[in-house]
Amino acid sequence: MVKGGKVSSSAATGKTPAPNTAKGGKPRQQEEKAIDETFEPLKLDVKGAQTAVVCLRSTEDTVLIRACDSLFKFADKSDGNKLMLHEMGATDILFTLTHHENPIVQRNATMVFGVMAAHPDIRRHLRKIDCIPHMISLLSPEHEQLTNEFSVYWLRYMCNDYSTKSQVLQLNVLQPLIRLINETDPDIKFNSLSTVDRILDDFNARSLIRELNGIEPILNNLKSEYPQITETVCNCIQKLATDPFNRAVIRDIGGLDRMIDFIGLDETKDVHVHCLNALANLLEDTECLDLIQSNGGLKRLMQFVQDSVVPAVQAAAAKAIGRAARKPQNRKIFAEQDAERAMVFLLLGDNDEVRIAACQALAVMAESMLSRETIRNNDGILTLVQMMQKDNPRLREFSTLAMSNLTQSNPNNIRELQDQGGLEVLIRLLNDEKDTTKAYACVTLANCSTDQVVRTNILEKGLIKNLLVPLQASYELAQAKAAMVLSAYGIDQKAREDIINNQPIIPHLVSLLKSNHDEVRRNACFAISVLCIEQAIAIEILRHGALEIVRDLNTSESRKSKFTEMALQKILDSHLSAKYSYLGRLESNNITTDGFYDMGPVRDGGTFLTIEELAAEEVNDRRPILLLYAPEKNVTQWTTTTTGGSYDDDISRVPFSSDDNLSTSVTAMKSSESKEKLGTTTTTTGRTAKTPKSSGKDKDGRSSVDQSSRSKKDKTSDKRDVSEDKKPTEKDLSGVTSSNSKSGYKPTADPDFQMYLEEIQPQIIRVPLSEQISTLARFVSEKMGGTISPDDVATFGYEVAMNQLKAELHSNVIPIGRVRKGIHAQRAFLFKTLADRLGIPCTLTRGNYNRAWNEVILGESSGSVRYPAKTWIVDILHEPGRLILANSSDARIYTILS
Repeated sequence: MVKGGKVSSSAATGKTPAPNTAKGGKPRQQEEKAIDETFEPLKLDVKGAQTAVVCLRSTEDTVLIRACDSLFKFADKSDGNKLMLHEMGATDILFTLTHHENPIVQRNATMVFGVMAAHPDIRRHLRKIDCIPHMISLLSPEHEQLTNEFSVYWLRYMCNDYSTKSQVLQLNVLQPLIRLINETDPDIKFNSLSTVDRILDDFNARSLIRELNGIEPILNNLKSEYPQITETVCNCIQKLATDPFNRAVIRDIGGLDRMIDFIGLDETKDVHVHCLNALANLLEDTECLDLIQSNGGLKRLMQFVQDSVVPAVQAAAAKAIGRAARKPQNRKIFAEQDAERAMVFLLLGDNDEVRIAACQALAVMAESMLSRETIRNNDGILTLVQMMQKDNPRLREFSTLAMSNLTQSNPNNIRELQDQGGLEVLIRLLNDEKDTTKAYACVTLANCSTDQVVRTNILEKGLIKNLLVPLQASYELAQAKAAMVLSAYGIDQKAREDIINNQPIIPHLVSLLKSNHDEVRRNACFAISVLCIEQAIAIEILRHGALEIVRDLNTSESRKSKFTEMALQKILDSHLSAKYSYLGRLESNNITTDGFYDMGPVRDGGTFLTIEELAAEEVNDRRPILLLYAPEKNVTQWTTTTTGGSYDDDISRVPFSSDDNLSTSVTAMKSSESKEKLGTTTTTTGRTAKTPKSSGKDKDGRSSVDQSSRSKKDKTSDKRDVSEDKKPTEKDLSGVTSSNSKSGYKPTADPDFQMYLEEIQPQIIRVPLSEQISTLARFVSEKMGGTISPDDVATFGYEVAMNQLKAELHSNVIPIGRVRKGIHAQRAFLFKTLADRLGIPCTLTRGNYNRAWNEVILGESSGSVRYPAKTWIVDILHEPGRLILANSSDARIYTILS
């Protein structure tokens, strides 16, 4: 519809308007002109990368080719340029152009796209798009060589990421890569080998390379004129050689000889290090090492190590030998080639890295007994002692490691170390700046403890005081080895004296029991077990809470071990009062001495208190603390004579070990130092009786069995000098006396208990053991109020007498000799303490409700028939002197409140 509603006359009539006519009235002819579509080329001066990126969207191939060429030169200049192009959106357009049908456009786009992958931010973007399959397809031979080159260049950078390695491996990328390795173009070779090198980080790829026969093509490029290619080949061989099947292939194709020959070439010394690193994995295989030795290659390698003037090469060779020597079979082969001498020779150089590598190799070789001797014969000990004094901390570390292995179970090397002045050096290294060096020094010193002369020498040079530093180290291995040194030297009396004089040692050792490291706890427990034979040390160990810590360890399923159990046992054996409170039982070889007390059972969550703490408490209505303290100044020997008794009444006794408890161990040690010996006479029971001593030092004699079963060593240890015996007595009491003086508590002697001893001794001298037991039981019953019928126990009234004693003494602590009325607990305590002084072995067991009893082991016979020994309970209450068979109904009545 036209505006105004008007229609032209022609349109209205439906006629066609006449054509234009000229002035003359003739129709004008329309001239047809041809259209020329040719466009004159427009030359643009592109001065910005953004314009070139815009040109990538052109439909003209020439523009695309030139734009890609310009962008390639721009991107190749720097990573900043690459990132700039990526931010302009070039990355995705370039990837599209790699699909272009024009091979030249495709090639140039691939070149730019490949270069862009060198930037990590761009690679992160590329992993989000599915471009890997297409780029692998460009590796085919149908594409141009430059397309292949930059496609593999792109893959080389993309394979920096592990996820990409796995992805390309699944897309069968190895086969085209192996083909490209054989190309003549060095850039293609290098990029292909670099990509393979990175893919070989995946263990699955190492077997696939073998299956695709790719090992030999890689090895063929070993002697390339380009060092970068040779280095990459060595890296590939190093990774391939971790697979035993690949090593077999390398052997079969002569790869070992080719590598040895390559190392011998002077012109390739720049990459010898990489070749040696690859050879290191091959040398670990015994078959490869055998092959190299049979071909003379190993001898050439040893000579090369010594003749090389490149320190890095010497260090790499030493590391390769050290790695290969980890196998015992390989160490024998190296020993035949005098590899130890070569490593000692390297120590004489000036380069620290070479000397460090040589020390590491010697440390590994020293695991062989034969090599330890060889190293010493080549002045290895002297040279290592010199290395241990160098300024380089790593050199000190690994030379000390080598020395720790050299001194293991080798007395000759230990003596040589001492002769070369190495002991002082080791003690100084306990204060080294590196904790690992401290640990290795501790191991070496522990090894030296097996030689008594060297051990004494080390202690005189101040070992114990220098152990504080490794004990306080933050490195668990140093702590563990320091504790190991304490256990190794703790058997020496001089060491224990030094530990007492260096008091911080004990709290630090006890603190190691709380460590989360298994070896630290284990070694700390073992050290405590050894040191507890010294009473003064045992008291300090207890004072610093070791007993509670070890008890907690034994309640833990994950931390409990035989070492924690042994430590608990030794701590308790060293302090019988604590043992009786915690366990409620003393064995026959637990000999009570002055200072032994019964504070009652320690309940769950309770704490064991010292006698000083108990004496400091106000007098209360709780059970009294029974104390044994009866030191004797004038000690005279008393012996028994043969009575003609039979074996039937002999006691079957468990022999004492040297470390069953404190007193036994000290006795054995002191007896060996006595200058004068006193003879003893045995009774028919086979035991040796002695004058009671306040320190209980005569229990070695009391611990013997019948004369036929006694060893010469037992007889010797039974003899001791009286004057010498007094010294350990005073020493044993020093711990109690010193602690008492600190707290203000001074226990007074118990003359009543001493009178009991003097009174009972004559009664048991000439009687069999079973009669001695009965006599002592009746004696104890008489001193404690006499016989009590079972019905009268509850009304005996011993509590009143106990309270009177506490009020009289103004203390909860009561000497056992002052007790005149007592029932099970008091009588069993007195029986045990008297029996220990008299040489009668018996136990002390605590029951419930103030029950306690003593057990003895006696043998029986009928005529010539001897029966196995049985355990008997000694009745000291109802029928004093009666022996009740353990586990019988009578025994249950005696021990359990009905």
